[in-house]
Amino acid sequence: MSMERVMRIDQWLSKIEIIYSKKIAIIFKEKKWTYSKLNKLINETASYLQNTCKVNIGDRFCYYGQNDPEQIILLFAASKIGAIIFPINWRLANPEIEYQIKNSKPKLIFFDARFEKNLSNINLDKDIKTVPVNGFIEFNKPLSERRKNKSKLESLERSDLPLLLVYSSGTTGKPKGALLTQKSIIANAKMSHNAHSLQAYDKSLIFLPLFHVGGINILFLPSLFVGATSILQEKFEVELTVENIEKYKITQILTVPTILDQIISHKRWQTIDRNSIKAISIGSTSVPLTLIKNLHACKIPIIQIYGATETGPIAIYQKIKDAFDTEGSIGKVGIHCKVKLVDDNLKEVETGSPGQILVKGDNILNCYWEDAKSTKESIVNGWFLTGDIAKVDNQGNYWFIDRIKNVIISGGENIYPAELEFILKGNKFIKEFSIVGRKDLVWGEVPVIIAVKTTKKIKKEKILQTFEGQVAKYKVPKDIIFVDNLPKNALGKIMVDEVKKLVQ
Repeated sequence: MSMERVMRIDQWLSKIEIIYSKKIAIIFKEKKWTYSKLNKLINETASYLQNTCKVNIGDRFCYYGQNDPEQIILLFAASKIGAIIFPINWRLANPEIEYQIKNSKPKLIFFDARFEKNLSNINLDKDIKTVPVNGFIEFNKPLSERRKNKSKLESLERSDLPLLLVYSSGTTGKPKGALLTQKSIIANAKMSHNAHSLQAYDKSLIFLPLFHVGGINILFLPSLFVGATSILQEKFEVELTVENIEKYKITQILTVPTILDQIISHKRWQTIDRNSIKAISIGSTSVPLTLIKNLHACKIPIIQIYGATETGPIAIYQKIKDAFDTEGSIGKVGIHCKVKLVDDNLKEVETGSPGQILVKGDNILNCYWEDAKSTKESIVNGWFLTGDIAKVDNQGNYWFIDRIKNVIISGGENIYPAELEFILKGNKFIKEFSIVGRKDLVWGEVPVIIAVKTTKKIKKEKILQTFEGQVAKYKVPKDIIFVDNLPKNALGKIMVDEVKKLVQ
C-alpha cells in the first residue's frame, strides 16, 4: 500500500488502522493494544492535550519515564495537534534534566509515577504543569479517565511542523536539542522498511530507550507503519530479552554491540529457538567484526545502521540481502537521502579516501533548538556535517573509520583510534578499553590506552606488544592507564570525551 500522500505520522497510522484494526500493535508487560485501541487512545489524548491542557501548535511537552506505550500515544497525539514532544533521558542527573527543560520551555511534563521524587527535586518554572501517567492520580483522575473527555478535536491540516525534540548526549559542552519534523520521521520509516524488509507479519523486539531517536525511529515507528507487532520492554534486561525472543517468535531486533554481546553470552541463547529471527540491526558506528561473524555463523544476518540524532537517525544502512557479503560495512546511502564524503575544505574526496560524512535530505534536523549559531555551523547548503569519518568503495559500500574529534594528530600525521582499537579487540588481558590522544611536547599528541584489565598480573609491555608489526611505529600507543570502569552513556557506549579527561 502506497503512503506517498501521507504527510503526518498520525494520518499514516490511521490508514494502517483501517487495514489492521484488530491486529495487535503493541505488547507491553503482557498487555496488548490493537491498532484500533491505539488509534482511539491517540485521538482521546490529542483532545485532552488540546482542550483541557490548552496545548497549541508549536508548544512543547515532555515525557519523563521508562519505555511505555504512553510515550508513543503522546507522540502521535502531538502529531495530530501540531505540538512538539521532548522525551527526557531519565538516566541523566537532575541538573542535566533541569538544563534541558529550561532550554525547551515545555508547557507540560508527563511523568512516570516512579520519577515523582526526582521531578520534585528539579527546579521547574511555576507555569509548567506536571501530569502523572500509568494510572497515577492527579486531581483524582488517572490519565485513562481523562481520555474519556469527548470534547471536539480540531484536526490539524498542516503537515510541515516540527514534532520531536531530542537532545544530543552533550559530551562536549551543553547538549543541543535537535528538532525533527514529520518529514524526518517518515523518511526514516521508509528507509527502515527498505533495510529490514519490514512486513505486517514481523514481530519487533524494542528495548532500547525511547528517549533516543534510535529507540523510536529505527524500528518501533516503522513497525507500526506496516501493521507489524512490536513487543516493548521497559528497558533492556537480558533474561527477559532472551525469553521474549522465543516466546513471541521475534523476527526483528534492534540493539547495540554491548547489549548484543550480553544476549549471545547468556546461558539460554544457545538453547532457545532462534529460527524466527529475520535480522538483528545494530545502531552503532563501530561494531566488532568478531560479534558480526559470531551471529553470521548462526545464520542470523546482522545489518549495520549508521546515522546521528540529527539525521533522525538513519542515513546509511545495510540491507538484509547484503549482510553476509559486506561484513563490517555500515552499508549504502539510504533511499531517501544523499551522502557525500568531504575533506577539511568541504571538497569531495576520491573513492577510497577518508572523508567527513555529510548528509542531505528530509531526514535531517530542522535546526538546533534556539541555537542559530550551531545550526549554521552544522548545516551548510542543506548538508548536515556529521563529524564522522568514513570511506566508500567502488560498490558504494561505506566503511566507518572514526569521529573527527577522536582523531589524534601526532607529528602532523592523523591516527584513527578505531584502527588501533580494532587490533586490541579480543585481547584476553583487557576487559574493555578506549584509545585517546594525550598532549605531548614533541609530537603534539600521542595515543594512550585507557583499559579495564582482566588480571592483576598483566604488565603494560605485554599489551603494547600487540601492535608490533601491525601498524606504523608512530601509531603505536605510548602508554596504558588502568582503571576500574570506563565512563558510558545510556546506551552503553564509552564516552570518549570523559575518557580524555583521564589522561589530561
